[in-house]
Amino acid sequence: MKKTYSTSLLFDLNIFSRRKSSLLEILGKWLKENNGLKVIYTPNPEQIVQSRGNDKFKQALQRADILLPDGMGLVIASRFLSFFHQTQPLFERIAGVEVVESLLEMAHQQGSRVVVIGGRDYSPEDYFAYNRAKIYWTPGFKNVYQPTAVEKKHLEEFLVQVQPDLVLVAFGAPAQELWIDQHRDLLQKNGVKIAMAVGGSFDYLLGKIPRAPYWFKKLGLEWLFRLIIEPWRLKRQLRLISFVGLTTGLAMGSTMKKASEK
Repeated sequence: MKKTYSTSLLFDLNIFSRRKSSLLEILGKWLKENNGLKVIYTPNPEQIVQSRGNDKFKQALQRADILLPDGMGLVIASRFLSFFHQTQPLFERIAGVEVVESLLEMAHQQGSRVVVIGGRDYSPEDYFAYNRAKIYWTPGFKNVYQPTAVEKKHLEEFLVQVQPDLVLVAFGAPAQELWIDQHRDLLQKNGVKIAMAVGGSFDYLLGKIPRAPYWFKKLGLEWLFRLIIEPWRLKRQLRLISFVGLTTGLAMGSTMKKASEK
């Protein structure tokens, strides 16, 4: 798929590498125009590690129109690997939750219809109170990895009825990315312009979980703040160690290859 904006190749993925303001210009055009379905995912270090052991997940990421660097670890890794001529450094981190917030504001201004699929412990009343866009919500599946025929039919009928411009899927990775990738035709034929995997973005936007203080964000430590308030995430965060090992391995591999060529 031809890209019309700057990316950096990192872990076999083309990661968006421009200012957030440039990204929002692109998304604004996509939401106004009808140029077919566009897909956005937000890989972070944890998901990079997941994708290395899950070919379907990796292929879904590679088929996206935009991959956002949603994790300071990706930016740091790109800068480190740039010293070994492995990639170009990413311009900046772009948090997925902030992009969702901006997309909802655009949808509100343009009168676009928004559907949110999934989400933990949400209710229609939560979205009615969030007045930046008209949001339609459906829980999706009780078990996203084993959806029932009734659940599938209900979701398809829901999309046919609403005909949304923007679909935000909150199943968690990699389920949300795989669902979008496997249902491109369904989304396309119902007029969806943008489909985005949003993880727990609405946990923040709806006030279920507090946002990290300014200095945590500034230092790229939002993951640590969330770990403090949700210590059960520790097992997931251990993937960061694997990510460091993966990054170091690429750098060492590059050094050894150059040494052998001399």
